[in-house]
Amino acid sequence: MAVMYTPQAGIFALGTSSHAYLEFDLCDAKKCKEFASAISDIREPSTTTGGVNFVIGFRPELWRAIAPEGVEGFNKEIRGTEGFVMSSTQHDAVVWLSGSAYDVIFDMAHTVINDLAGLATLGEETSSWPYRHDRDLTGFIDRSENPKLLDAPIDALLPEGVPGAAGSVLLLQKWKHKWEVGGRARRTAGAHHGAQEARQRGTGEQAGGFACCAHRPG
Repeated sequence: MAVMYTPQAGIFALGTSSHAYLEFDLCDAKKCKEFASAISDIREPSTTTGGVNFVIGFRPELWRAIAPEGVEGFNKEIRGTEGFVMSSTQHDAVVWLSGSAYDVIFDMAHTVINDLAGLATLGEETSSWPYRHDRDLTGFIDRSENPKLLDAPIDALLPEGVPGAAGSVLLLQKWKHKWEVGGRARRTAGAHHGAQEARQRGTGEQAGGFACCAHRPG
């Protein structure tokens, strides 16, 4: 009998205005199973309003039993043109929380950190929010539009029948911005963004020459 895998619903949550990304490092590499069990027991708050979506991700090297062949962690920096660099800050696991308000995100993050105490340390914590719906601080919309919700699983998830089915890959990026005279922001570090942006500043119209369905949850 074929096994059907269910994706994490939080991957496709839309309209969430508050986010937190908690990145953890194992205290003891021999306790991978205990850590996986503890992090898998995370449950959202018991409430019908102001709930929290969460997505759990594991470093491929720690999830080798189900990870697709050839997938490795982001273990080396990537150097692009014009001196842009994507540094390697790979951790062992990530918990991505999203919701309608940051107070419930804050409380849930505190619960997660406490539940994993002794098994993993918090290596990085990042909070974020959408700027002008879906733009970065320079005014551009990053990459191209999301696919329709019914089509998103086809584009974002590994298909049935392969290792890691119904899973996805999370590339969590941070960009440094420098505010110039007059209040305009420009990117100063990170991957080359000029070749990655598929929409024009201001209008939000999709520019030519890019894929039409780069999925960006949230």
